[in-house]
Amino acid sequence: MEFEEYIVDLNADCVCGCMDGDRFHKIFHFSNDYGASVVSNPKKKEFAEKGYRILLIKFSNATDYKVVTAPMFDSSVLECDTWDQAVESMKKIKEL
Repeated sequence: MEFEEYIVDLNADCVCGCMDGDRFHKIFHFSNDYGASVVSNPKKKEFAEKGYRILLIKFSNATDYKVVTAPMFDSSVLECDTWDQAVESMKKIKEL
């Protein structure tokens, strides 16, 4: 998996059901202290039936972060139809 060296385990109590079936939820912490919370889209009415949702985050230390919006993105939530699109978005976050 791309960016595997940046995956952090914050022992999050995830209530979104992202770990059900073959779905996943990973949090990436890049060296610039920006990060990405990446989840495969759940099969819920308000979500796409495929793809990935990325939440742009900024770390204040190794365990604390907040949701942010970067100037290059219109939103703190990025919708990606494919894993390749998610990787491209994470590359941009890593280069902020």
